Amino acid sequence: MGANSNPLAAGFVQEMVKTIRGLGGIAVTSTQGMQDLFGLDGGKYGKGILDSSRIKLVMQMEEQEARLIQGVLNLSEEEVHKITRFRRGEGLLCIGYNHVPIAFYATEREYNAITTSSTDLRMQRNGGGE
Repeated sequence: MGANSNPLAAGFVQEMVKTIRGLGGIAVTSTQGMQDLFGLDGGKYGKGILDSSRIKLVMQMEEQEARLIQGVLNLSEEEVHKITRFRRGEGLLCIGYNHVPIAFYATEREYNAITTSSTDLRMQRNGGGE
């Protein structure tokens, strides 16, 4: 969905999300770059996907990316500020006009099962993890 993407593919993804939502299903989409989501046709497809999504989870991002979604998600200045300062595991849950800061905590066992930290994985291989 980036600036150089195929509009047909972006339109397909947008329609797929709308259809799934319209049928009462749940479509999960994820991106690490809001600029990619809003890069094609002035953000038309990215805005369409976000508008079709009832629940959004916004994790830490740079200020310029937070500004891209500020209007689409009706974020206050304080919320934009919080988003740029979230730590790992913190986020803003957006459901309609309701915005709630949340935090995810993992047990040691859960963390060890899902971590991608090369340091922690190396420790696990050497017998330092669970």
